[in-house]
Amino acid sequence: MNSLNTLYFPATAINSPRLYPIFLLFQNVHLLSPVEDGKESPDSFIKSGFCQVHTPCPLGQERNRFLRLVADIKSGTDDYAAQLSALTLAAMTGVPTQGEESERSIIRSLHGTQELPREARAREELEKLWQARLVLAIGELLDQEEEEISLNLAELVDEEKVLFKELQGEDDKEEEENPFAELTRLEGSLRVNSAGNVKKRYKAWRTLFLAGDMAECEIFLTSGKDSGDILLETYQQQTGQQAPLVASLELPALVGWTGKEAHDTVHAFTTKNSPFLTAMNESFAELTGQTSIPVQQLDLAAPLLSLADAWEKLLAADFPAERFGRIPASFYLLPGLPCATLVGKTTGSPRPGNNGLLAVIG
Repeated sequence: MNSLNTLYFPATAINSPRLYPIFLLFQNVHLLSPVEDGKESPDSFIKSGFCQVHTPCPLGQERNRFLRLVADIKSGTDDYAAQLSALTLAAMTGVPTQGEESERSIIRSLHGTQELPREARAREELEKLWQARLVLAIGELLDQEEEEISLNLAELVDEEKVLFKELQGEDDKEEEENPFAELTRLEGSLRVNSAGNVKKRYKAWRTLFLAGDMAECEIFLTSGKDSGDILLETYQQQTGQQAPLVASLELPALVGWTGKEAHDTVHAFTTKNSPFLTAMNESFAELTGQTSIPVQQLDLAAPLLSLADAWEKLLAADFPAERFGRIPASFYLLPGLPCATLVGKTTGSPRPGNNGLLAVIG
């Protein structure tokens, strides 16, 4: 199957049961990482090629220093949300707060007594990039912490439920396993990242993205409404038009609790339904490749709309809604602006299409 390149933002990892379903629709997902990995990733989706990781401006000799800094932050605080809120990109104007100045001091200390680049502009760009890496790294720590807390709480709820049934003399052995019910309990204990933190992570992600030079991705993908709204608002500001919604599909809420389990499930589904997924990607490619699209003309989305019913039938066969739930997948066309151009990329590899496509999951 010929899957279009899809860039995930603003997070830098896909390692949660709540995120694995995106690979049913997107089999060529790219991630930005704030620091290069020193060894082969154990992630099943990365090893099999479903997902590719890029590190703009690799740290090289500075990598170990950065990792030590992140380790110190991880061991020195139990409130990553506060750490994330304290960070503001160095390029922003205004008098720095105590927290911001502290972070800048940490960044400078990483370079020892050696002089930073002579030009103030170059020094500020260097600090800006370091701080962006920190925001993204702390954001991932926050995600991991919340995931662990929610899993622990969900397990406690399950244990209480079993204990209560035992006390009542009830037997639940005949109950069919309901993965969606378990996921719902997990999500019920998750704290939602504030819109302010999402904006900080997006700005950091954008800084890292603009610092590198990678092949353009036709689709930008996010798993949060707040981050999707940032791009939709940016498009409206730049063009004076709203990005049209061209397709509304659904995904199962769960395809596996572990990366290996989810990968095997996704691989089996995509292999079995390869012709359909190829047709869907051709529809995506037709939308992104059009040279002239009136913003209000949605007829060009007809192929995608006609595939929605067939897609739901495929899901129903392998992932019945009553057991695996459903989450929405909304697709917005960005006529006249490829995704990279929308977020400020002006140089790099030639663009493969004329219009961006934004996918918002959940």
